[in-house]
Amino acid sequence: MKIRLLMMVAGLLVASLASANGALAIDSNQGSQYGFSYDYGSMGEAQNRALGECGYGCRIVKTFSSGCAAYAADQARGSTAYGWGTAGNGGQAQMLAMQYCRNQGGQQCMVRAWGCNSN
Repeated sequence: MKIRLLMMVAGLLVASLASANGALAIDSNQGSQYGFSYDYGSMGEAQNRALGECGYGCRIVKTFSSGCAAYAADQARGSTAYGWGTAGNGGQAQMLAMQYCRNQGGQQCMVRAWGCNSN
């Protein structure tokens, strides 16, 4: 009986981790609004949550199904440089997003949104 219960709990944990979805949303590269979501059962739910947190006029800039993601954008007026990164932890995802933004010509890159799934 205990073994069967443990197997059921383990199965539920694996199923919940396998369906972890996240999304990042911003209003604009130099804007002030952002939203994020993580650990949602479907990508649609994750996107809706991130957009709901961000508010009117926002758009999804990155989705992710495992690990962490970050989105960085150049804050220099008129710049369109941006970057994103995915990694196993938040710090690394942010570093990759900043590096990508700089490689695109960004001079004043800043992480606008980031998040991590539990898995």
